[in-house]
Order: sequence, then structure tokens, then C-alpha cells
Amino acid sequence: MTGSPAMPPGAATPGAPGPRPAQAPWPEPGQALSQPIAWIGDPSQPPQRGQWGRPDQLGLPLDDRGLTLADGLFETVLVEQGQPRLLDAHLGRWHRSAALLGMEPPPIRQGLEPLIAATLERSQAGGRALDGALRLNWSRGSAPGRGIDLPAEGEPPLPHRFWLQFTPLQPTFRPVTTWISQLERRQGTSLLSQCKTFAYGQAIQARREARSAGAEEALLLGTGGELCCGATANLLVCRGGTWLTPPLASGCLPGVMRGRALELGLVREATLDPGLLLQPADDSGHHPSKDSVTDSVSAALLLNSLGCRPIRAVNGRVLGLADQANGDPGWASSLAESLWRSLLATG
Repeated sequence: MTGSPAMPPGAATPGAPGPRPAQAPWPEPGQALSQPIAWIGDPSQPPQRGQWGRPDQLGLPLDDRGLTLADGLFETVLVEQGQPRLLDAHLGRWHRSAALLGMEPPPIRQGLEPLIAATLERSQAGGRALDGALRLNWSRGSAPGRGIDLPAEGEPPLPHRFWLQFTPLQPTFRPVTTWISQLERRQGTSLLSQCKTFAYGQAIQARREARSAGAEEALLLGTGGELCCGATANLLVCRGGTWLTPPLASGCLPGVMRGRALELGLVREATLDPGLLLQPADDSGHHPSKDSVTDSVSAALLLNSLGCRPIRAVNGRVLGLADQANGDPGWASSLAESLWRSLLATG
């Protein structure tokens, strides 16, 4: 496999911090798991050749470009009942992104399957498989010297580095309040907008802005001023019974669940004006144009692989879907979960 990690299998992580205080041994397969589990090594080798531990027990070399420059890619894969969901779709995006950014190809499914199986076996609690998030990381690795330059054409590529982390969690469908960021915007023409990279500084600042405004989550616009996405999820809005999502030209990430929704014909792309989330619902019978929708919507969702959250309010304005329907306060969450699970049903 090309791009194997810089560390020899089974060796201590180069450049890792010094000795840590003594800690309890890592649970063996089948023992209770109370914290996330991580692994680093060469995925072309058996899992036992790498290093297992809690994320706070393992480390990266201090010159790893993923650490110093956020020069890397990751995928977050849902695990349910011991099975990674939509794994091929995630790995496909991972490989396309690596090619787009001039990185070596990440590990392929054949090499990852034994490692994923070992991870999920070790993450069992009382013999029961846990649901959670499996994060696959691919860094461009360590570079000699400092700076951002890559090897010149004809020179060997940097030895890339792989590690993973499994975190037990349950998908979430709880309604969320949002704030349209006035400080951060997504760049539609950037290669980075098309890839799930380590660089989440913009999302962090947008959410920080939203929290300061009294909201829970941020919505981001594209550089053209159109709606783009949430800080960590794709945006879906509904008008007249039709689900719409911003096109990739807005700068939104080509999310795996977003792609499923488009493939299944449950969603269509449309350029979305931010005013549609801030205006009263339009029941006039106006039909939106093919390329642009400027009327308000009756519902909005934030969608990713780990859940689907109804938007309860935008900049303080409550949306209709997140309100109680026929006295049922869980209606919005039920609808969001139903849509989300329909995307997994055949995946």
C-alpha cells in the first residue's frame, strides 16, 4: 500500500510525549468500555502490530503536518449494532479528496476491515456491540525541516500517517437553535471546501459566534451570500413538500448523507437565499424557480452521518417544524429521524 505511516509497525510513536503517570490497563475485547479507543500504526499490517490505547495515551510526532498545518483528511463513519454504515461511500470520498489535494491514497477497505473489526470487538461492553463514531485519519505525515512546501516533482512523497478513533455515542435528532454567522463564510471555489480536512477553525469560530448570540449552532453562508451549510452538517430546507439543499458551488461539503439524499431523489439542489429562513412561511402557492428559491420554508434540518437535527429557530425566529404539531413536541425529531434512517436503509 502506498503512503504507509512513518513509524515502523509495533514501534513506539516517534516524537511522542515522555512517560505518563501510571494508568489502568486498556480493556481487553469484551470488557466494559468507558472511554474512546484509538489505534495508530500501519493498516497494511495486523492490528496487533500497531498501538492501542485511549486517545490521551497515544501521540503524534510533533512535526506531523496534520498536527502543525492541519494537512490531512478524515472520515467519520457511523457504527450501529457493530456495523460501519455507508463505509464505501466514506472511503470513496476519502480517496477522491486525497487525489484532489495531491496526497497519497489512503488505506483501502481490504486493509481496514481487520482493523475496524478489532476496534469494534475491543469496544464492546459486556459482550454487546456499542454504537458510535469511527473516525479515520490520514495525515500527510512528517516533513524534514519547517515550512509548508511539499516535495518537488520527481521527489518521493512524504510518508503519510494513519490512525483511528472510536467514540461510543448515539445519533442525535434533538431540535437546535441556530445563528447565521456574520463573520465566517465558505469559499465555493476552494479545493478545501470539497474535502473533509483537519482544518475546522472556521467552524469553531462560527459556532463560537452562535453561542455568543445565544444560539446552539451556526449556519454559514457562501461567499456569494447564499445559504451554504451548518458548522458540522449539511443544510436541508423544505418548502411545499420539497426538500432542498445548497449546491456544492456554495462551498458546502459533499456530505455522504447529502449525497444519499440526492441519489434517492429525496432532495434536490437549489440556491437558497438566507432570507427564506427569516421570513414568515409563504402559502401563496408561488412555485420556486428552478435555480433559486427566495421564499421562506416550513422546515429546516442539519444532516450528517451522526444524526439529523431539526432547526428550531434561526436568529431568534422559530421555524414551524420545530414547534409542537398536534400537541406532539417530538414530531420534529421523529420526522428528522425518519428521513435520516431512510438514507441508511439501502446503504
